[in-house]
Amino acid sequence: MRINSTLNLSIIGLILMGLLQQAHAQPAAQQLLESGKKKHNKGNIEGAIKDYSEALSLDKNNPDAYYLRGNAYLDLEDFKSAVTDYSELIKLDPGYTDAWFNRGNACYELEQYDLAISNFTRVIELDPGLADAWLSRGNALFKLGHYGDALNDFNQGIRLNPDDPDAYYDRGNSCFQLKRFAEAVEDYTKAISLQDGTFDYYFNRALSYFCLEMDEKGCTDLKSAMELGDPEAKEYSRELCK
Repeated sequence: MRINSTLNLSIIGLILMGLLQQAHAQPAAQQLLESGKKKHNKGNIEGAIKDYSEALSLDKNNPDAYYLRGNAYLDLEDFKSAVTDYSELIKLDPGYTDAWFNRGNACYELEQYDLAISNFTRVIELDPGLADAWLSRGNALFKLGHYGDALNDFNQGIRLNPDDPDAYYDRGNSCFQLKRFAEAVEDYTKAISLQDGTFDYYFNRALSYFCLEMDEKGCTDLKSAMELGDPEAKEYSRELCK
């Protein structure tokens, strides 16, 4: 049987037309992404989102557009929209580590801690050397009251990045919840040595000192926290440092 050559030419023509439209759309989409990034950097996040959305209307499978728009939503604290964009990106590219990480952060802000843990776990599988993934999963575990598991993640995060003061602060909080007060003091002290001037570090170390019945040191830390602007320290000092 002879194939209808006229029909075949019509189909080929449609395919070529689609390819040409796609070829024209991609540079235009890229220009919109660059425009959006400039607007985002200048603080015009809504304008950036408009550009990213227009880029997606031209190229719906553009992973960078979903990533950039997701980041913009994250900055606007529109965490649900951010999750949606990162999810679309992950469908296109399941190995996009930053998309998993940022979706985990968005889930964390939505207090969806189990989902946050799942996302951070995937990041760790993709890039086990990323300290922030371990620390972020530790914070989510802490929120769920899994203090021992959180401590393990903070330990790993600190091994990978021993110069992060918040990592020691977070590990200190886990130690405190586990009633390992001397270890908590060590971690808060390390955090202070790396970044002095944060009243939370002093306040939590003060509480640890009180639990160790080292009241004088606790009162000294409360005074430091007050001087740094801690709104709670004054009340605690009034009660504990008479």
